[in-house]
Order: sequence, then structure tokens, then C-alpha cells
Amino acid sequence: MKNEKAYAVPLEGSLGLLALGADGLRAWRKRKAEAEEIKTKPRENHG
Repeated sequence: MKNEKAYAVPLEGSLGLLALGADGLRAWRKRKAEAEEIKTKPRENHG
């Protein structure tokens, strides 16, 4: 089993993610996709 750690991934990325190689790139792409989903998701009006 792979020893995984949780990291906060900034939307704009960082050199640290680049240093992680493919895993860092994958984490950044996932974070970017999540941000796009939130941005395009219609807001619910509870008022």
C-alpha cells in the first residue's frame, strides 16, 4: 500500500508540486477541476 499524505494544493500550483512529478501534477489537475466545477455549478437559493 502506498504511503499517502494529505497536502493543501493551491489552485495556481507551485514548484513543490512540480518537484513531486506525476503525483504533483495529478494533484494540481484535480484541484483545478474541482475549482472549475464549483465555479460553474449553479448556486441554490435558500431565501
